[in-house]
Amino acid sequence: MMSSSKLQYEHLDQQDHSIRLLRLVPGRWLDNIYCELQTVSLDDNPAYHALSYVWGNPQDTGLITVDGSPFQATKNLITALRRLRSSIDVKVFWVDAVCINQLDTNEKTSQLGLMARIYKSAADVQVFLGESGVLDLIPHEQQALWDDPPRTHWVRDATMLIHTEHPPHKDGKTLVGLSREVPMWAILDPSNGLNAADQHRVDQFFARQQDPMHGRDEELPPLERLRHNQSGAFALMKMLSNGRCLKVCCQGPLDSPAWQGALNVIAHVVSLPWWSRAWVLQEAILPQRDVLAIYGEIVVPMGLIEDSGAVLPRHYARGDCCKRFWNSLPQVQKATLEKFANTMGQLEGIRQTLNMLKMKQIEMLKYLIEKTRFKEATDPRDKIYGLLGLLSNCDEPIDLIPDYHLSANDLYTKVAMQMISYTRSLSILHHHEFRSSPLCTELPSWVPCWGPTYGSLTPFQIGERTANFLACPPGPGRIPHLAIDTPCPNALVVQGRFISKVSAVTTPASKETTSLFIDLLTFLQTFFDIDPFSLHPITQEPEEDALARTLLSDQVFEVRYEFKAGQVVFSRAYAGDIQMFRLARQILMAQKMGQTLVLTLPNGTVMDDEAKAHVVMHAEENFWCANEGRVFFRTEEGHFGSGPRETNVGDEVWVVLGSLVPLVLRRATEGEDGRRLVGYAYVHGIMDGEAAPGVNGEGKREVYLV
Repeated sequence: MMSSSKLQYEHLDQQDHSIRLLRLVPGRWLDNIYCELQTVSLDDNPAYHALSYVWGNPQDTGLITVDGSPFQATKNLITALRRLRSSIDVKVFWVDAVCINQLDTNEKTSQLGLMARIYKSAADVQVFLGESGVLDLIPHEQQALWDDPPRTHWVRDATMLIHTEHPPHKDGKTLVGLSREVPMWAILDPSNGLNAADQHRVDQFFARQQDPMHGRDEELPPLERLRHNQSGAFALMKMLSNGRCLKVCCQGPLDSPAWQGALNVIAHVVSLPWWSRAWVLQEAILPQRDVLAIYGEIVVPMGLIEDSGAVLPRHYARGDCCKRFWNSLPQVQKATLEKFANTMGQLEGIRQTLNMLKMKQIEMLKYLIEKTRFKEATDPRDKIYGLLGLLSNCDEPIDLIPDYHLSANDLYTKVAMQMISYTRSLSILHHHEFRSSPLCTELPSWVPCWGPTYGSLTPFQIGERTANFLACPPGPGRIPHLAIDTPCPNALVVQGRFISKVSAVTTPASKETTSLFIDLLTFLQTFFDIDPFSLHPITQEPEEDALARTLLSDQVFEVRYEFKAGQVVFSRAYAGDIQMFRLARQILMAQKMGQTLVLTLPNGTVMDDEAKAHVVMHAEENFWCANEGRVFFRTEEGHFGSGPRETNVGDEVWVVLGSLVPLVLRRATEGEDGRRLVGYAYVHGIMDGEAAPGVNGEGKREVYLV
């Protein structure tokens, strides 16, 4: 933790919304950092900038001077302040680590309650993403000569992307006004043209790609090479943010040092810790004015970075403009661009949802927690507190403010119970996955710890996957509530119906360790003992169809592009989806045996290899979307199912009042009715209320989730 050492903080008046501002005293690049604190009231509209950054290693600190007293600051903060400091003018910032007395819990609680207003009121927000590696290549003696460090500024052009319903033309050109096929978006450049300095850097990036000798010898100094690569990375972002096609950005061979170097820089940018921290979400979204990102000596509008990644899937996931080019990329280049697209798409998707959808506060909080479960926080309470500032424009305020006197265990339990009580739904129980952190082992099993999911590298969310089912329709029964005066403290009392015990379980499915998809499908057909001529014991449909629906969790997805970042939409699988999944298995089996499978389409034409590959890709994507990190199981009654990776033989399958999908429960030692939640399940044949308690409650009993 930051240490105030001998620094004495004056008391802040909570009534007039007082905050402290940090006045950054002018100094040359390598001079020691001197700051002064100034107390102001937000009600007086003070002028200041806000800093967004990652604290970094709390043990890796150095000294700065605040109000004449030594102050231990993390090295990351010191570097950020150096990047922000001017050699001439005083700069005024709000910096949480210094402006809040971190040793005063009461002050910390009250000040964090003002975070939304602090970032909204700032003249701008400066995001320090981190250093770029340039400083490592510049001798200390040379840096000592600087008054201010070198800075390269990029501009976000006021281009507009106008959405159309048609896929891009095969040439990827804008065909506005023509009667033939038009692109998925039309690009409107600003009337005064694009920024000339940026356009020059883009042209240089293209020229370096086209130069067969550039970067292929050792004569280019490492510093110049790195700066070229960084300029290339932001030139690529510039082009994408202006709506240009991905393939247009590649003006040379895919192994061009200039192209590969630019992608390496993008990989480094997106791997920086700033993107993974919980607090930075509101710091990037709340500001009413500019948000500028600092990456080493590069200063760039955050919107340029965000837009460039968010629109990427439009180029390679829909239409013909870049799909062929995308398929030609080496896997490592695809992985870099996909990670970039996912990271920026998640941020852009949240921003658009906040701007376009009106929700009640508890609904928005649940949505935000679901979308940010990949975020990290040193203090687990900040996984929730870091989102509260985004709820200010939502209706029906909830009883929740930052309170660091409240333990993480009590906070998570309180939030979970509020969500259940307000929605009268147990949908948050579906988020019980990957409970590996120390916090998760302390929480009751029914309280989600909102950590990463097994499929967290995909954009697919648990809530969206489970919303299409109705395993236990609404009916008579008590609303879930906390147990009182029982041996089970913090137990959630629910009502449900026992279905069957798990009799056999596979190991968790893993795309990374699966060499051939067809081998996995063959194994699962054997595991479920599928007979092509037999009927499923529960649904009386062909067992092969029951298996296909189980392997897909009976749903498929598509990506819609009404939003810039795209929106994943799930729907129940229909007969054609099942037929296509089984067809994919036949294609893969024929390929494995070295045979040519001739398939005739309804119009009489023969399916070509590209169409077959699309069928297989569609089947694989939907399979892994539903099953990454999960297991398949059979029950004693003959059900086919999939569930959380911790599922064991002997666990019980239940349908529970308030849950759209079945739950896997495990007997607990706390009494006959005590159960621990293992997770949600897909169980074929009972997903639409077939096994739910009757209208008079037949088969229903009370269970304590501990």
